[in-house]
Amino acid sequence: MSDKKLSREKELETILTICVAMVVIFLISKQHHKYWLTISVVLGLIGMFSKYLTTKISWAWMKLSEGMGAVSSKVILSAIFFLFLFPIAMLSRVFGSKSSLQLKKPEGNSFYFTRNHKFEAKDLENTW
Repeated sequence: MSDKKLSREKELETILTICVAMVVIFLISKQHHKYWLTISVVLGLIGMFSKYLTTKISWAWMKLSEGMGAVSSKVILSAIFFLFLFPIAMLSRVFGSKSSLQLKKPEGNSFYFTRNHKFEAKDLENTW
């Protein structure tokens, strides 16, 4: 997220989101600890009466979400790579007959190969 200042509405929306999260945690926890509700009420009161603290809490929340987004995206992409793409590449290397991308240098001095093909009208009908 850029360092642009959030609008008052967005700051209050952030505080409300945190408050609702605290209430949900209170409701789903097996032991109903009252401090979740207390924190929720205190944050709600801060949102209503203190613009300065609301701005600081909202800024900290956005920085936390930025950091979590940066870390989780790398974790998810790494998991996809090592769980799916890497095994497929290894299977392709083991069972594949030739390099379909022609990354290895062929015999001879050139990567180009001669293709003797006479184009006809039907070749241009369905180009895709």
